[in-house]
Amino acid sequence: MSAFETPSPAEFLTGIAGKLLLARALGIAADLGIADLIADEPLGMEQLAEATGCDRDALFRLLRMLGGHGVFAEDDAGRIGLTPRAELLRADHPDSLREMFVLGWQDIHWNTYQALPEAVLTGETAFEIAHGQAFFDYLAAHPEVNALFDRRMSTVSRIENDAVAQAYSFADHAPIIDIGGGQGGLLAAIVAQHPGIGAALYDQPQVLTDPARLREADLLNGVARIAGDFFADVPPGFGLYLLKRIIHDWDDERAIAILRRCRDSMSSASRIIVIDAVMSSGNEPDPGKDLDLSIMALTPGRERTADEFGALFEAAGLRLLRVIPTSSRVSLVEGERGEIAEKDGW
Repeated sequence: MSAFETPSPAEFLTGIAGKLLLARALGIAADLGIADLIADEPLGMEQLAEATGCDRDALFRLLRMLGGHGVFAEDDAGRIGLTPRAELLRADHPDSLREMFVLGWQDIHWNTYQALPEAVLTGETAFEIAHGQAFFDYLAAHPEVNALFDRRMSTVSRIENDAVAQAYSFADHAPIIDIGGGQGGLLAAIVAQHPGIGAALYDQPQVLTDPARLREADLLNGVARIAGDFFADVPPGFGLYLLKRIIHDWDDERAIAILRRCRDSMSSASRIIVIDAVMSSGNEPDPGKDLDLSIMALTPGRERTADEFGALFEAAGLRLLRVIPTSSRVSLVEGERGEIAEKDGW
């Protein structure tokens, strides 16, 4: 079948089954640092086996398999070199995706997915079944895993932040505050688009000790840092409240609680923007639907449709104004302060 032909139903389903092995192979290559070893020039298998401590034949078969998918390439002399896809596995590449594949985080996912059948039967969270703790509690208790998660999320955020920064006139509602903004990557992208804009990063104290993305952008003095817990309170006095990839981690009750804390701190002129995937309804293909199942496995949260965001906003005393798509997989769900609506169950 050529790359331009539509696969048959059987080809489609069997192709998915093989993706498990492909993901594992990419993880092994990422952990071994193969792309970094051949960054300057192709290397022979003897050199690669010695540098990685691997069995030569087993390593060759792994790289040959990845070569068949356009990741690495063997030349006429039997040396392994980079391809455009393999370039993105280099740790020092500006658009590196290496952290998406490293085995430590992949193992967390795989262990969680093993519990997914029970989660579907019971409605419990697969991660808690597999690991005995809620996701964020587990990260807090395992700093090495938390570091893997932070690096992975930094990779995901880097892809999205520029798209978000270009999709909205942030300066029209300054000053802005990023609630749960982590390492400050989104604010760095926004300030790059709107130099001099008033901005603040709000997160837990240990996160604010060294927000790496702000430091790298030389913004440690240009962006205020405010420590706190968004379930308890949110600072008042800002024109725009941002929550990127926050609301999708929580069930409706806790999502509404976070939004209400923001609403309570907003003025009538303030705006709030929730930055998340906004799922299409029905049978339309949508990567947000894949992400929704992954979120269901890891946390009590979910991805939501525009109507579901509207219901959350209404319950939190907010009014949804519009949904702004970006060139990335996230949209900006914009709202303003409204009236608190009392509904059964909220």
